[in-house]
Amino acid sequence: MKRVILSLIFLILSLISYFISKSNLLLWSTISTLSFWLFVILIIPKSFYKFIGNKLIKYKKYKSLWVTLISYMAYHVILYSFFFYLLLPGSIRGIPLIFTINAGIGYSIPPPLPYFLEWVSNSPAIWFFIGPYEGDVIPFSTFMGVILAILIALNVVEIKDLWRLSKTRINKSIVLVPSLGLVSGSSCCVFLPSIVMYSIALSITSITATILSILSSFIYFVLVYYSLPIISALVLFHNLTLLDKLLIRFKL
Repeated sequence: MKRVILSLIFLILSLISYFISKSNLLLWSTISTLSFWLFVILIIPKSFYKFIGNKLIKYKKYKSLWVTLISYMAYHVILYSFFFYLLLPGSIRGIPLIFTINAGIGYSIPPPLPYFLEWVSNSPAIWFFIGPYEGDVIPFSTFMGVILAILIALNVVEIKDLWRLSKTRINKSIVLVPSLGLVSGSSCCVFLPSIVMYSIALSITSITATILSILSSFIYFVLVYYSLPIISALVLFHNLTLLDKLLIRFKL
């Protein structure tokens, strides 16, 4: 009950900060965003934190856990946008020999209330440029990056354990099932379809307008930007529970 009340307090604080944010955009945007994501953290069931916490404690001495976790976090939160720009037509050919580095904090003017979720997902943000390539650290990608990094790292560790415990060729083939789950879950939010479509649109001018209209549609944006990371997290969590059952079976 305390969690419910506290979560509602944070949600109300987030909304109040949103409504008064024009008086000091950076300050109230930060308070609103922090309050909203604390609300999200509190409404996630305790059982999830208990399950993940027990596993992190169990595998805390595994190097593969921390290497995978830190590597994915760096990619998801910071480096993804660099990979995006490098895959665009002509970008590699245009890489300069000397890089300049710039960074700063950005924030958005509060939009109409229907776009409140988008506002607290993207503002404030840390932006930086390395040469012509831009990177952004925003609230939503940071929150989902932490969750996905932990789930992917735990999946990797448990798949390695399962492979070690499986003795026969038949048993080893069972490991492929959760391995496929890991691949599908971790690749779901890489946005490869968007990258491919964007590259094609810039390369073939006859279909540029059609593809860009799809990429700029609100429905496509919600599906790719918000839905895919959440779906990835659900797939990875389900895969982790499957691995748990298989590990118990092999240890008997």
